[in-house]
Amino acid sequence: MAIRVVSDVGAPLAVTAINIVSRVSIPEYHDWLIYATTIAGYVGGWMGWGGDFLKQMGVSSLPLTADKIYERVRGGAGASRRLAFKASRYPAPAVKTPYEGVKLV
Repeated sequence: MAIRVVSDVGAPLAVTAINIVSRVSIPEYHDWLIYATTIAGYVGGWMGWGGDFLKQMGVSSLPLTADKIYERVRGGAGASRRLAFKASRYPAPAVKTPYEGVKLV
């Protein structure tokens, strides 16, 4: 079977472009956009919408989605880590003032 340039090469390039652009421009919604790309690809392929291009977008974005889900479950980098970092800072511990431990005798 021959390589179809639009669906076999263009769809992974489109997923890569979505990944890079969303990570730079809207990082707070980056994970959700990757999930939406995978869901749209698989649902579109199942319903017969968009042809091979949309189906290949779902297939191409599945490894990104699996990685994002793994990071969320593990609690590593990503939105859950940023949330944990924000939650662990507040309330912040009191800062010691200079000469706090000095006693005059």
